[in-house]
Amino acid sequence: MLIWGLGLCLAGLTLLRIALRQARRVALFSSAFWGTFPEFARYRLRRLWPAPLGLAGVILLIWGLVLLFQWLLGYYASRLGHPIG
Repeated sequence: MLIWGLGLCLAGLTLLRIALRQARRVALFSSAFWGTFPEFARYRLRRLWPAPLGLAGVILLIWGLVLLFQWLLGYYASRLGHPIG
């Protein structure tokens, strides 16, 4: 579980970094992009691809952090003894 968690966190951070870099490159964070979106919607939709990539990165990062937290809880439960058992 530790290896899976670390791998998912690394993959999520990598995807998120790529998405943020590409979003800056296509000016996704600018008000000019969103202000002119209705007029140029067909053109602008093709430039929205960093958004799902960033969302996938965030999902992988959260999933990896959940696995790491579960591993940490299991590790300390086995080391210190489970309070209910």
